[in-house]
Order: sequence, then structure tokens, then C-alpha cells
Amino acid sequence: MFTVVWCVEAVVGLFMPRVGTHKFLLAPGIEPLRWTLGRWRAWRTAELAARRVPAYRAFLAGAGRASRLDTRSGIATAFSGLPEMDKESYVKRWSIPERCLDGRLPRRGVVVDESSGSSGVPTSWVRGPDERQATRQLLQLGFARTSKELAKQPFVLNAFSLGAWATGMNVTASLTESTMIKSIGPDRDKIVQTMQEFGTGFTYVILSYPPFLKALFEDDRIDWHEYTIVAAFGGEGISENMRAHIEQYAHTVLGSYGASDLEINLGIETGFSVALRKAIAADPALSSALTKQSEYGVLPMVFQFNPFGYLIETNDRGELVVTIARSENISPRIRYNIHDRGHVVRMRDLKPVLRATGHEDLLAEAELDLPLLFHYGRSDLSVDFNGAVVAPDAVRDVVYGDPVLLEAVENHRLISYEDDFGNRQLHIAFQLAASAESFDGDRARPAVVAELRRLNRDFSNAIRTAPPGTLPTVAFYPYRTGPFREDGRKLKNEYVWQLGPGSVDEWDLDLGWVAPKEA
Repeated sequence: MFTVVWCVEAVVGLFMPRVGTHKFLLAPGIEPLRWTLGRWRAWRTAELAARRVPAYRAFLAGAGRASRLDTRSGIATAFSGLPEMDKESYVKRWSIPERCLDGRLPRRGVVVDESSGSSGVPTSWVRGPDERQATRQLLQLGFARTSKELAKQPFVLNAFSLGAWATGMNVTASLTESTMIKSIGPDRDKIVQTMQEFGTGFTYVILSYPPFLKALFEDDRIDWHEYTIVAAFGGEGISENMRAHIEQYAHTVLGSYGASDLEINLGIETGFSVALRKAIAADPALSSALTKQSEYGVLPMVFQFNPFGYLIETNDRGELVVTIARSENISPRIRYNIHDRGHVVRMRDLKPVLRATGHEDLLAEAELDLPLLFHYGRSDLSVDFNGAVVAPDAVRDVVYGDPVLLEAVENHRLISYEDDFGNRQLHIAFQLAASAESFDGDRARPAVVAELRRLNRDFSNAIRTAPPGTLPTVAFYPYRTGPFREDGRKLKNEYVWQLGPGSVDEWDLDLGWVAPKEA
């Protein structure tokens, strides 16, 4: 099997460098072959890592696992017996060279980038030349698919954060050969200045995080409707209301799923996956058949990914466990858990569900038969309230579903803390935009809770059964005040705080309003 894998990779390598030939590798009808070969590749790479990576060899030994997989019961069963790795169990235990092939870093061609540090100290990640080439080819292919129908010359404005962070620099390095690009970073002034300078003769492909895109398009220094714009986002999900808001300015709004720990482009939104997500949002029967929306209280993002490159599993806790199948990575990731919730649905399993629920017409939009990745956000970015799980994405959906809130709110945060009596409390905090001077928070607070209860039945029941003195509180804070006064110091927004006893006074929380028990 490994010989077959090497031969297939040699053939694939001839097609990948050019976008025109690479598209044949994604032709419909061969998904079962891609699926099977991807698992063989992951198997090969796991055993390669066990032989040549000192850290992974020690990791397996510590878990009591052999370096060879026993696949007599199938590759899926064999793989599920390998230990999961993450930052705590693997990355922080061994040095960077120990996590690399043959225990050393190559002398040339290695690029070091880092994660944002939103969960603590930033972590460095090393990427070799072959890995960067594969990432570049995938990004170029995705860009070519998006831009093929553009009437005007594309001009990419890279507004992801630049510097050592993974996404911004990799995007620039990958797309320079394919298009006209300016790497600006998250700077609204420079984007506006650039578009005014170059005029309306281009299609501006603006890449950034969703909160930045929202703020950018609300800038009134430019008449956005005079320009042709494509918006591409990453880093976090958006609601369909938010997508509709951005579509007032951009005729296409698509997202990408990735992680610094793994790669920046594991999956992409396509026209089909967006249409499917909208159908799920509108049809409870379809949602129940395909998703865990009722369990997690949030509409999942829906991406398509190539199973030839990634083996994606879901563990017993509902978390995604990812293996990068190719062997070129100098620091292999085998069953890496980034603590995101999600699951995979293959097209062959999706089709009968669409037919049974009356959505067979969606299949006409499916250009690719790649499997779908349903992503619900970080598994550790949620809080418990009286037995219910409340996710920041659900609060986001409330904001983006209300035009008044969408205009006024800059950011939101779920704050779970322990009061002086040892009770866990939930505080839902909103930061108002600097321009929101006349916002009526007293009127908005009951509506926020009512909509959260509608979206999350468990949360609604938790409020009805909450012990005295533990009902959630809601507050709106002026820009950069209260719990938001130190915002801007980190690359990414913080959406959840878990605070210990005595921490409330430090953040000057406004706890004057309490949610009513009855809806």
C-alpha cells in the first residue's frame, strides 16, 4: 500500500504545480479513491513519524502504543488507537527539533511563524519548503476558483495581521505569483487610501477577520458601491445575517478554515456549502438530520476539504482530530486535537438526506464532491450555565440578527465568574462602538436574552430552573471601558473569560440588570 501511495503522489506531483492541471485532481466521481488514498497516506505518515521523529516515538511509548499500526480491523480502527496530541500533551513537552524529522531542523528553507497567543504565550511553528509549496499550491487553486468569473482584474488586499503570525505572511507568499497583491494588515486607513488611489477598475479581494471586515465596510469615507469587492475571511465564523450584511458591499463572501497548529487552509467555503448552510438555518428538519446545532446551540460553519490531504476524525467529546496525510512536513501532526467541535459528512451520505428533506435542488450547485466539514467553534470557548452550554457564537448570531445591535456593538464577551457565595454566575458583556452614543441598552437587554433563549432551548430551560441569585446579567459598555478596557493588546478578540473568586471588582462589571426567569 505504501508503494502505491508513493506512486500516486509522484503522479499527483506532476499535476499540482499548475492551477490548470491541478483542477483535474478535484474532478467529481473519484471521491472514494481520494478518501481511501488519504487514509493510506495518513497511515504511511504516522509510521514514518514513529520511525524518524524522536518526540513522536517517545509520545507513543509513553502511551504504550507500538510504532506500527495493526490494521487488520481497518485503518479507522487502527488510527483511533493512536493517542491524540495537542499543545499541552505534545508540543509543550518536547523541543522544536525533537518534534522534527530525524530530530533536527533543516539549515535552509524553513519559515517560522507563530500562533496569535490568544490562549497564552504565542507558539512557534516551523514549516519546511515542501510544506510551504503545498500550501501555496492549495491557496493558488482556491484563489483561481474564486476569481475565474471576475470581470475586472483582481487586486488582493491582504488585511490579515502581518509579521510573525501564520496567516498573513503565508497568504502573501502564496498569492504573489498568482495575482496583484498589497499586504496592508488590519489598517482601515490604508485600505481606503489604496482603493481611492487605484480606483474602480479592479475587483478588490479583501482578506481579513470578520470583525475587521464589518468595521471596514461601515467606514463612510468611501462609497463602497462604486467598487467591485470580494470578501474572504478566516480566524472565526460568521452568521448568515453577518454574511448578508457584508454582501451589501461585496458580491461574494467566502470563508476558509485553518489553524496555525496545523495549516491555514484545511477547508474552504464554496457556493454549495454556503447554500447548504443557509438551508440548514432555515429548515429545522434538515438541521436535525445533519448537524448538532440543538446540542451546541450554534449554527455550524460548513466547509469542503480534500480527504487526500487530511484525515479528519471526531472523538468522543465531539472534537476534531486532524492528521496531515502528506509526508513532506518536517514536523508531522498525527491525530492533532485543536479543540474545535465538528464532524465530517461525505457527499454520498448527504445526498439521501437532502432528498428526504426536500432539498435535492441544492445538489445542482455542488461543483465539487469533496466531503463537508461541519465546524461549531472552539470546544473550550463556551461556558456552562446551570447545565446549559452557552457559546459566544450564539451571542454573535444575536448581534448579527438585529440591525440595531449590528450597528452599535463592537465586540461581545461571555464572562463566567464565581461570586462571594461560591455560585457560578454568567455575565453577557457587549462593547459599544465608539460612535454608538445614543444606544438604549435598557431596551436592548431583554431582547438579547429572549433571542438567546429562542436559539438555545437548554439555556432557556436553565434560566427557568436557575437557583435564586444566579440568573444571567447583561450589560453594554462604552468603548474600551469595563471588561473591554484592555482590548486591542492581542491579535484576536477574546470571547470568553473564566474568572475566579474576587475577580469581578477588578473588571468593573455592570451587574445591575438581571434576566427574568420567564421568557
